[in-house]
Amino acid sequence: MDDSENIDEFASPERTLEKFAFQFGRTYDSYLATEEGLTQFWSSNKSGVLSYARIGRYLHVQGGLLCAPADRECLLREFQAFARQHHYCVTFYNVVEEDIPLFRQSEFQVTKWGEEPMLDLAHLTWAGGEFEWVRRQFNYCHRQNVSLLECHRENCSQAEWDMVLDSIREVAAEGLKSKPQRHEIWFFNGRFDPVDWGRRRLFLARSDHGNGRIEGFLVCLPFENGSHWAVETYRHRLDAPRGLVAFMIHQCVQKLRSEGIATVSLCLCPAVRVETLPNDSWLVRRGLQFGFNYAAIFFDLPGEYHFKSRFRPRFVPRHICHWPHASVRSMWSLVRLSGVLSLDYRKLTVNLWNRLWRRKPRNLALPPGVDT
Repeated sequence: MDDSENIDEFASPERTLEKFAFQFGRTYDSYLATEEGLTQFWSSNKSGVLSYARIGRYLHVQGGLLCAPADRECLLREFQAFARQHHYCVTFYNVVEEDIPLFRQSEFQVTKWGEEPMLDLAHLTWAGGEFEWVRRQFNYCHRQNVSLLECHRENCSQAEWDMVLDSIREVAAEGLKSKPQRHEIWFFNGRFDPVDWGRRRLFLARSDHGNGRIEGFLVCLPFENGSHWAVETYRHRLDAPRGLVAFMIHQCVQKLRSEGIATVSLCLCPAVRVETLPNDSWLVRRGLQFGFNYAAIFFDLPGEYHFKSRFRPRFVPRHICHWPHASVRSMWSLVRLSGVLSLDYRKLTVNLWNRLWRRKPRNLALPPGVDT
């Protein structure tokens, strides 16, 4: 039976897109293809779809090829023909290893992008010395009377839901104070208050055994037909109990494990083990390596890798694919799209001061071959 036969041909395009992202997505960002601000490209027979953002002549694809395996070649070929007709340059992110031959066949330039940390839940017990740090964070927050509870949209009145959204926006705004960006980074990060929540799941960390204020929140996204979930967005108050994010991930994973979920993604660790590949982009590879080693003031890639590695995940390679090839302009268009360099210079100055003059040594777990 064709994998797409259970898709309702009479459903709205938005609803069909959501079903394709849920069923055929293969990485943590697949469900982000349903977010506002993206344009969809459907194959001629409507068997596949992809979502992209456009900056000038540069198309940035979010979520990959959303279709059954047998339809991926057709979808990519038709999208490439569309791009060629309009003189667009195309970039795919988080391409899985099994699709690399397809992209090479289509003359894409393939570069190692980073690695996605995956937790396989079937045998995850949090026991032993390797998980001591995770247990310590959980125990501390537990002693502080913090609880993580799922908030279901369907169980809330509109007024109650609006109050929840106001609270998580407040938490996110507080967390943004410690970052140099003016606004939340987009495209690589999902919106934590989308108009249509779809199958997203929201978890709230509250003090006083679940009766107090919201200390932090966590949003999960589905892929692989719901057998996999991604811990995609998490935020916390600046004065939240120490270790709150680790506590939230631990409790969320426990909840998903109890439901029989196979795997949880902790989302991409960019620039991890970006070894040289045949005919890859030297520009992208060196840019990623420079960002990991020297640009932590803008985005703390070493700290992110260190934190996620404490959960002892299985790291899976992910790739970035350019057509016809990567360039300075294509990379700059991504910077503009994401807003990573839309900076608040007052906050940047404070961060630089703290890093340079009040610097504390950081004992970070780093990928092999990295010294920062």
